[in-house]
Order: sequence, then C-alpha cells, then structure tokens
Amino acid sequence: MIIGTRGSKLAILQTEKVRKRLKELGYEPLIKAVRSLGDVMTDRGLYEMPEKGVFVKKLDMLLLQGKIDLAVHSMKDIPLERDERLETSAVLPRDSPYDALVSKYRLDEMPEGAVIGTSSVRRKFQFLNCMDSRGVEVTIKDIRGNVDTRIKKFRRGEYDGVILAEAGLKRLNAAADIDYERLDCDPFVPSPNQGIIAVVTRKGSEESEILKAVDDPKTRMEAEVENEVLEVIGGGCSLPVGVHAHHTKGSEDKIELAVYISVSRERHVLEKMVLSKDKRLEEARDFAERLPRWKEIK
Repeated sequence: MIIGTRGSKLAILQTEKVRKRLKELGYEPLIKAVRSLGDVMTDRGLYEMPEKGVFVKKLDMLLLQGKIDLAVHSMKDIPLERDERLETSAVLPRDSPYDALVSKYRLDEMPEGAVIGTSSVRRKFQFLNCMDSRGVEVTIKDIRGNVDTRIKKFRRGEYDGVILAEAGLKRLNAAADIDYERLDCDPFVPSPNQGIIAVVTRKGSEESEILKAVDDPKTRMEAEVENEVLEVIGGGCSLPVGVHAHHTKGSEDKIELAVYISVSRERHVLEKMVLSKDKRLEEARDFAERLPRWKEIK
C-alpha cells in the first residue's frame, strides 16, 4: 500500500498519523512524497493561482494512474468539484480548526502601521475587519512558504505578525516554542474543513473499504455541513469564506454553525445558527440560501 503526500514537513507528519492508524490495523504502508503545483508556484498568492486544487491535483493524477493507493491532504485544500472516480474515504478526528496570530503584539495591543503576513484573502479581510472595529490601521502583506518559512520571516522582522492555522503549529510541535494568540472570536471564522486530515482513494477500491475503520464520524458530520454551505455560497482561495461547524458542548444532537463572507474590507456578513444533527444538511443548505445580503456580496 503506497500513500501519496506533498513533501513538506507538515504534510509528512500528517501522513505519518494516517500510516500509524493503518499499521494498527496490520498494514505496512509506504510513503511517497511529490511536489504539487502549489509547492512549485511560490511567487504568487493562492488567490492568483490559475486553478483550484493546486495542492491536490498531482496526487489525484497519481491515484488515477494507480501509482499510489491513497493520498493524504489537509481537507481544506480539497476542492468541492472532484473526479467522480475518487472519494474521501476517511477523515481523522479534527484538530483545532482555528487560526492563530504569531506576533509580538496581541490583537488588543496591535499598533498603527503593523505589517501582518497572510496569503489568504479571508484572513486578510477578517483581520482588517477586526482592526477597523478598534480604529487601528494595519498593512496586510502576502506571504508564502511552509509554516517554518513563515515563522522565520516573522523572526527576521519582515512582518510584525503572521496568521497561521493553529493545527499546523501543533502538529509541528511548534506551538510549544512559539507565543501565539488563538483567533477564535468574531469575525475570525476559520476556513471550511480547517484542522481536518483527509484520506482520498479510488472509489470502490480495496483501500476505500479498509479506511472505513479509520474514519471519524463526528468530524465527517462537521465537514459535510461545512461543504454543504460552501456549495451554496461558492468559495475558494479567491472568495473570502469562513465556515465552521462544531458539535455543541454538552449535546451531541446539536451542531453550531458560523458563516463569514466578504468581498471587501467594508462589505461582509457573519451569521450563526444551531442545527439539529438529524437534519443538519437540509438546515445548513436552507440557512446558506437565506443568508442576509450574501447574493449581492457575491
């Protein structure tokens, strides 16, 4: 069994988590690392990429050619439109879905003129929305590279802060050495599927059946809700969309949903609701279709 993955340190660590689960089931998978289009084109922001799914298409191709048997991804990188011969056969229990601010300043102490690095349009507008509510003017500057590279650029003084996924920091064990602030308040609604490791296989394959034992039902429910909303409102690297679904604390029958949409610093929507578990997809779709002003924003 051959597992395909991107070659970054974080991607390999994520793949090792899947490999460990498969070894517990009695398998001895091998890991094959490849470079994706997103890894090669580091001279532009993600919103400037020529197509969606720049981090997954190379692995999709290798799967369809039979050169690998599974592919491990950060689920937020997987586009909604996929080759119908492929399926997400397993998702691991979700790590933190939230963004994190690595900075020498806290949000409520951010000075005028601070330079914050991110390649995400969603993170850019959310940070500007937050600073506008405090009357502070900051500059958002593009940044590319893996987590280690971005942190090095911050430490060299190229940025006063960088915004990263908290899950990535923790998987790299970087959180223990880095002072950061979790962005879990409004308007910081995370990217759909952030914090989820997904395993893709050929539909109907033997590996697809094997991976059912690895799948986490609770995380899959949350991902399905987030993808349902994303399908209604559209989204991707160029459209700033945050969608976060999570089971209500103390109740397994309710799922809390938050949605953020923006097209500019001034124009954005942030709405929330509670879904019933049994009708979660129907209610999520209805909620997304009735979001105030989202059609005119889009």
